[in-house]
Amino acid sequence: MNTMMPVLAAPAAGRARPPVEVPGRSAIHFDEVLLAAERLARWRIGATVTYRPLCDESPRRVAQRLLSSLAPLVRLRSNVQLLVHVAALGYDRALLRDVLQAAHEASVSVMLDMTVPERSDALMDCVTDLLVDHTDLGLTLSCDRERSLIDVDTACAQNLRLRLVHERRAETGAGRRASATAFARMIDRVAGRARHVTLVCHDPQIVADSLERLRAAGTPVALELLPELPHQGVLWVARTHHLPIRSCVSYGRPQAASHFGPTAHTPRVLWWSTLSNSLGTLLPAAGHA
Repeated sequence: MNTMMPVLAAPAAGRARPPVEVPGRSAIHFDEVLLAAERLARWRIGATVTYRPLCDESPRRVAQRLLSSLAPLVRLRSNVQLLVHVAALGYDRALLRDVLQAAHEASVSVMLDMTVPERSDALMDCVTDLLVDHTDLGLTLSCDRERSLIDVDTACAQNLRLRLVHERRAETGAGRRASATAFARMIDRVAGRARHVTLVCHDPQIVADSLERLRAAGTPVALELLPELPHQGVLWVARTHHLPIRSCVSYGRPQAASHFGPTAHTPRVLWWSTLSNSLGTLLPAAGHA
């Protein structure tokens, strides 16, 4: 597993930019992602970069944006991976192969995201087809969906990197226990079988328990933060257990309120809300796998 190392951010001048958003739209600009990734890198935190399409963008337009984002991301010389919303590309194999090939040439790892649970079969079929030419793939699965128990078996058999998301934020004790049980069931399923696991979870106890189980089974593991959720607890777990950290940063359509909880009011500072109160807890954990 790659170790988060200190990096020097690339200078802002002279970057090639993706197509500019249409004036007047409420959108997060790509330059904001570059700034976020640079600042994260100073604290030895990797970035998971994703594009959220605007409402009228075609799959081909989305692919163009992803392709044009790769060169500026590479120039950052930081630990960046690309999170691709397969549904936004219309499950189009040709477009996906173009993005994957360009990412491979740029040495940027790719994680596929499942944004439309009802199209799980379409996504898994895409993965099977893409693996013929691109073996270094990652897949996002929700630990709160029963279907994921089937998909994760397939993913482990295909040697995919896994990004496991704790979706449900239950308000009752019974709901929290059920959600924790679902996450633990998924961790038991992948421990000792998965090539690499990224935990997208903001529950400190769940992260600590999952980390112990995965490391005992010899499975490499990392933590990914979502900017709209509380973070001090999981950052403390990451620091004390020398766990590599990423933060998810997005551009394009601002993140709407969801089951993850309310977002920050200003899209420009979504990424920083993850870290603003806890930077001092991060650096001691750097440099350990």
